[in-house]
Amino acid sequence: MVDPKRVETFYDWLDESCMALYEELHTPYLDGISESANNLLSQSIEQDVLPETKQKLNRRLTMIRTIEFQKEEIRKALQLAILKGFKHVRRSNEDMTPDTIGLFATFLLEKLLPGNQPITLLDPLVGTGNLLLTIANNLKRDVIPIGVDRDPIGFHLAEAMFDLMQYPDHLYFQDTFTFHDAQAEAIVTDFPFSRPEKGTYFPYEVIRFHHANLRPGGYFLGVVSNDFFEVEGHQVFHEIVQSLYQIVGLVKLPDSMFKAMGKSLLILQKRDEWIQPLSKVLLAEIPSFQDPNAVNEAIRRIDAWFMENIKHKEEDN
Repeated sequence: MVDPKRVETFYDWLDESCMALYEELHTPYLDGISESANNLLSQSIEQDVLPETKQKLNRRLTMIRTIEFQKEEIRKALQLAILKGFKHVRRSNEDMTPDTIGLFATFLLEKLLPGNQPITLLDPLVGTGNLLLTIANNLKRDVIPIGVDRDPIGFHLAEAMFDLMQYPDHLYFQDTFTFHDAQAEAIVTDFPFSRPEKGTYFPYEVIRFHHANLRPGGYFLGVVSNDFFEVEGHQVFHEIVQSLYQIVGLVKLPDSMFKAMGKSLLILQKRDEWIQPLSKVLLAEIPSFQDPNAVNEAIRRIDAWFMENIKHKEEDN
């Protein structure tokens, strides 16, 4: 169980380290997160700081190494530090997917992929890694997370998350349209706001391209803008996507979570000969994650839909 005090302890160490590097070496706060993570992993202060600063940071480093942190405690502490770093550079907090969405996606994946076998989970637009690792930490099974991104700031922050939580090094600093051969059981991603350009729409292209990185019957969960099915060229995309995937569902997320246009969670399944067509697509809405009654009612309806509409291969035998 996550201990808020341990989250606070890890954050306090990380923030103190980042501020020391910022004040003495003018290291940007977000870069300081990566450098501090490397210091913890190497068990030494690698930066050329004043002797008294090094001594102080070493004392704190020794203290933090005596505590056994859970992965979720580390992730939550890193999240707080990253949000503070975003504020320093006036970068939108919406560049980091909220925990509530990650936990809700975890709930859906538990329904879509029951069992306890290890799974590979790919985020082709991994950003800071918060969505991917929220799910990896909370799924009740072993997860091999894979992340791809070409934004250097986000990539290095995701790298710090992966390293500190001791996940295997499956992060790739490259254009998402050059990544191949993942063979993931599921793909999860939070699409950035995009507009159609020259007859293409970025989320459509990502969904189409990464079809090849899913195993047959695998699932694609994407956080999409609410105008996803209305943008220019959507008719052509619908024809293409329905030849590659079965549309499983669309869950509208609370509008209060977003400053601009609201978002929904789109669920697709890669087609295969054994996939049975759904008689009814999941359509649901969560009015607010802050309202327990509304969340419980939405979960009840989603549970009922799964009971009626989703059968897994082992259930058919």
